[in-house]
Amino acid sequence: MLLAALAAAALGAEGIAAKLAYAGGANILTTLSLRFLLAAVMFWVSIVIFPVQWRLDRPTLVRLVALALGGQATTVLLLFYAFQHIPAAVAILFFYIYPAVVILLAALFLHEPLTRAKVGALALTFIGLLIILGFPMGSLDIRGIAAALLAALGNGVYLIGQNNLLKRLEPRTFNTWATTAIAPAFFLMALTSGNFSLAFNNQALLAILILALICTVLAYTAVAWGLRYIGASRLAIISTLEPAITTVLGFLVLGERLHPYQLLGGVLILVGVTWQQIRS
Repeated sequence: MLLAALAAAALGAEGIAAKLAYAGGANILTTLSLRFLLAAVMFWVSIVIFPVQWRLDRPTLVRLVALALGGQATTVLLLFYAFQHIPAAVAILFFYIYPAVVILLAALFLHEPLTRAKVGALALTFIGLLIILGFPMGSLDIRGIAAALLAALGNGVYLIGQNNLLKRLEPRTFNTWATTAIAPAFFLMALTSGNFSLAFNNQALLAILILALICTVLAYTAVAWGLRYIGASRLAIISTLEPAITTVLGFLVLGERLHPYQLLGGVLILVGVTWQQIRS
């Protein structure tokens, strides 16, 4: 549970660091390219210093690369596409349907029990998300809604596939190959679209380093080990802490407004997470 909460906290800093990178002159594809390149280098260095079995047979490698590109990389792109067409808070709200996707897929494919505790906790945490992020108001672009929902589905599939592969792979091995597959994919997209540029300031550089070290290496490591200990469905419920953490960090770092009702939403998420843990 602590590892899952640590992953949520690390990923909660993602939106803040991304905003700082963009404000410093870095564009989206350049930021993603450098983020995953630096993360891949850090994972390979860790394997050199603390050796593990990193060689994979061809079927496993193909499956891992397909999961990384079709799951994680596609999820990130869909979510950023959603941000372009609907408000970020609304996109995140639709995206966080993915814990429900994970719970259903885990029950179907991983034989994780679908308990009342999980369903109740999921309901509480989603109500908390509604309070923190606000109810969608006005007309919304269907393209943004579709992209956010597809991102939720992609992230759910990625977590289930990752959980399955981690039964046979050491977490660092999985994350090393996953980031190694994702980095060149984003580089190729940036280069072919003419969006790769190193014309950014030190603030953007620091933000990209935070994205690589905290939001990728630390977060992905905590997610992988968390999956091993508590399974996909329970980890997905605990991950709903992430928007609450992002809201608090936005207040502390960027000076964004923090309304009292958002604190209530955070409390509901904490209650839901704690309740499902105690019942489990």
